[in-house]
Amino acid sequence: MTPFVGRQLEVAALRSRLAETVAGDPQVVLIDGPPGIGKTALVEHFLAGVEQPLVVLRSGGEETEALLANGVVEQVARSAGAAGAGLLAALGAEPVPDPVSVGTRILDMVDRIEGEMPVVLVVDDAHWADLPSMMALVFALRRLVAEPLLALFTARAEEVAALPESLHRLVNGHRGSTLRVRGLDEEDLLELARGLGVHELGLTAAQRLRYGTQGNPLHAKALIEEFPPDRWVPLQQPLPSPRSFRVLVQDRFGRCSAAARALVEGAAALGPHCPLPLAAAVAGLDAPLPALDEAVRAELLVTDESRTPWVLSFPHPLVRAAVHDTMGPARRHALHTAAAGVVTDEAEILRHRVAAAAEPDDELAADLTRFADAEAERQAWQSASAHLVDASRLSTAPAEAQRRVLQAVEWTLLRGDAASASPFAQEIATFPPGPLRDAVLGSLATAADDPAAAEHLLATAWSAADGADSETLAAVATAIAIHHYGRLDAAGTVEWCERALAHTAPGTATRAVTQTYLLHGLGYAGRAEAAAAVGKAADEDAGADELWLNPRSARGVLRLVDDDLDGARADLESVAATATRLGILNTTAFGLAYLARAEWTAGEWDGAAVHAERAVAVNLQSDFGFMQAAVVGIAVLVPAARGDWATATAHVRAMGEGTAGYERSVVARGMARARIGEAQGDAAAVVAALEPVCGFRYRDAVDEPGFWPWQDLYADALVGVGRAAEADAFLVPHEHRAAERGRRSSIARLARSRGRVEAALGRIDAAEAAFAHALDVSDGLRAPFERARIELAAGAVLRRAGRRRRAAELLAAAEDRFTALGALPYAQRCAKELAGSGLHPARRATRDRTELTSQELVVARLAAAGRSNREIADELVVSIKTIEYHLRNVFQKLGVTGRRQLADSGID
Repeated sequence: MTPFVGRQLEVAALRSRLAETVAGDPQVVLIDGPPGIGKTALVEHFLAGVEQPLVVLRSGGEETEALLANGVVEQVARSAGAAGAGLLAALGAEPVPDPVSVGTRILDMVDRIEGEMPVVLVVDDAHWADLPSMMALVFALRRLVAEPLLALFTARAEEVAALPESLHRLVNGHRGSTLRVRGLDEEDLLELARGLGVHELGLTAAQRLRYGTQGNPLHAKALIEEFPPDRWVPLQQPLPSPRSFRVLVQDRFGRCSAAARALVEGAAALGPHCPLPLAAAVAGLDAPLPALDEAVRAELLVTDESRTPWVLSFPHPLVRAAVHDTMGPARRHALHTAAAGVVTDEAEILRHRVAAAAEPDDELAADLTRFADAEAERQAWQSASAHLVDASRLSTAPAEAQRRVLQAVEWTLLRGDAASASPFAQEIATFPPGPLRDAVLGSLATAADDPAAAEHLLATAWSAADGADSETLAAVATAIAIHHYGRLDAAGTVEWCERALAHTAPGTATRAVTQTYLLHGLGYAGRAEAAAAVGKAADEDAGADELWLNPRSARGVLRLVDDDLDGARADLESVAATATRLGILNTTAFGLAYLARAEWTAGEWDGAAVHAERAVAVNLQSDFGFMQAAVVGIAVLVPAARGDWATATAHVRAMGEGTAGYERSVVARGMARARIGEAQGDAAAVVAALEPVCGFRYRDAVDEPGFWPWQDLYADALVGVGRAAEADAFLVPHEHRAAERGRRSSIARLARSRGRVEAALGRIDAAEAAFAHALDVSDGLRAPFERARIELAAGAVLRRAGRRRRAAELLAAAEDRFTALGALPYAQRCAKELAGSGLHPARRATRDRTELTSQELVVARLAAAGRSNREIADELVVSIKTIEYHLRNVFQKLGVTGRRQLADSGID
């Protein structure tokens, strides 16, 4: 059986219609969608999940029985048991009763049932139902007033227009609705594959499956069962077509003329879309229009006549796949050879030459390698890797083939696409040991967040690299530098980056990547002047070239740490936009995440939530474990502070449990859990989350002010669990280092913690001085949340010290800041403290908008600004159904019924 996956919104919509029905408001729902999309499965799943007793009246149209008068009504009557006896008797009378008489009998049957329990009438494949039955059913349904009956009609999307007009009027009326069942998304298809016992399907394969089947679960199931993912054809070719679909297309194709078949085959060889003249040239047709007419009538091709020349495409991706599969090897060779002679784009020429290659071809492999090198120079890593993999498969010399595979995987990892790189691990492990082979395997281990495996492999690679060429030495040293960066080993990162740079030429992609990690390493070591010099050198190397994309991302972080929010945002916005356009996944995720952190610091939390969610989505696509915790940890910031525990804890669960992985991941996970713990007032949870960080072997990076701001969280939590003396000793070296660096935000955070420590130790004057210092340093900083945390901490301490008036001033200011940010847990804490002061009445902490989760708030604001569901989904990198789900919750919570009221509510 096909497992049922997804469809949460569709099931929720049906449950809502059933609730209205039970309340005495009968409903009619038309469920449409293409064949195999799961309309019947949706209805059955919905019915199976209804807990209250129901009477289900089942019927269905059948193509061969469309002329059998009242056949569908007869099925309805038989499913009603004793209540349908009168209707059955009427149907058997002579002459055949008219629809009005039958409809009246249907009403009588419903009256006999509805006194017991709600009724659900199901008419499956309504497009094949006989017309008398449909007329009788519509007659009856139009006369329902308060009967608890829900009617569900399913129909193929292309046949909906042929349904009786009376049914359309009913569906479009105040008690009717249409539910369109669309294709499954990638996550649903992954769940479907797992339900079919296929657990190795990755996100990239799921994306191909969605495109190739348009998310149709019937086609996807057939394809997965017939063709395991490891047997799928190369990325540039269509997925194989399931046998059931292939037979259907072959039947249509076989009935076409030779000219029409040739045109369809030519179009299939060229791709999903192609100009008519090209398809005609490949097919060898001088006058293609008659053949095109025939192919369109056979539903094998569709045309876009709004463009010149006309563009051909296929009604469904599987139609092209079926035609391509039907061709024999010789025919495919001939067509792709012809296509290579008529297309002009170099990448397309190479694609067709590869598709036509029947045996290894060193000349073609050399052309592919040359093109791949050019693509790599412009950081088109995905294209470069794909062409180099093709070159490896066409190479006659095993050593050359292996070198090309290793280079392709290295480039894929530079793009941050671990999902595409990891399937090569087993093949690479069979290669003879060598520095590049071990370095690539070590980089794969790094991407998987496995430092132990990476350390062994990379050490082996370097020990074998003596005498290797400069390119190999640079690649191995850079991989080791990235490993040390993940360990938060500042000195090791700098040392290995400098070794790598000694073997790279200016203006190369490898040099730009190495300069990036050198900047991070110098920043972690507190060597600001040296970092500035490296940044200047990198700028001179690249000039206006986009190769400086990666160093610019590191500079953005350094500016963020130094409280230059405008400079940081400029760098990070530019990085995120450029990396997105180039398809460099890890840099896109990094740029978006740290842009979100900059916006979080500046108090622009809605923008921060949007960019953080996009970063998480990109990281999920890349399956880059090395980056995951840092990205997801930033995504926790807004929901945790706003009290959206469901979203925050879901992110934490996605990061995994325990302390496995690189130290960079461990500290990010710890800080994420600590943020939630602080917002919930759970000091013990904060201590437990951050305790592992205290045991790190390498201290420079994790203790450098501003990079990983965990120190104030930990000190505050130590005070909260009664370990103030320990917090006192802990803070001292961090305070000294922050003062040496002159990083105001770090100084302010630590001074706030110092105030709490001094108060806990009974030194109130020292506490007040520390808070005054924190407030003074934070003046002029665009950090409203941090300022409010200082005001809250100071106000709470001063209230208990009897300085109520000053305490009330601070607490009121903090409450206003928290309220503006939507930080409900903190605003409530202020209100409680204010109430205890006796000088300020407790106020409502937030407006109604704080009843929304952080995700709902962002979606609501975008919708109120006039964005469509599609535009919001594209911006947040989620599915439309997710946006619909959030908007439905927003409308319910705010008591509005549409976008106009949402805009008028002040949500924007």
